[in-house]
Amino acid sequence: WRQEAQIEWVSELFMDLDCRVYQTERLVSVAGNYYSYTGGAHPNTVLMAWNFDLETGEFFAPEQLAEDGGAFSQAVQAEIVRQIHERAEENGMAAEEMFWSDYEEIAAGWSGYAVSFDEAGMTAGFSPYELAAYAAGPQTFLLPYDLLSPYLSDYGRAVLGLARD
Repeated sequence: WRQEAQIEWVSELFMDLDCRVYQTERLVSVAGNYYSYTGGAHPNTVLMAWNFDLETGEFFAPEQLAEDGGAFSQAVQAEIVRQIHERAEENGMAAEEMFWSDYEEIAAGWSGYAVSFDEAGMTAGFSPYELAAYAAGPQTFLLPYDLLSPYLSDYGRAVLGLARD
């Protein structure tokens, strides 16, 4: 519109997509960070992730790696909530002060946010505004494989390239 109206664009405009790719013999996991500024009070950051099983040729949800998806999901939520409390305490705050008051409910839906894998484990990421105010920035939670391992199925271990305990 500005070009058609021959109005000079005086604001900076930028968009950037940064991706980290982790691959095993069977898994490709992409963690993306989309950052844009198109005017307004502040830029926008969106965390994204894609997980792909090279053997089946399909994208998968993290719960599909578990023997019992419900128990796995609850264990991940409990660990995210534990890390939320730890993070808030490190900042001298109560969890309800640093995060939205319904942070436990939001954490329960962790698999619908940006979930990726790498050599250290699984990361559940929440973009600004999803779990806390913009000023708090994106919130990411690393869950190491030793925490996830008791919940994984043989399929999950195979996809992640992990040996049986």
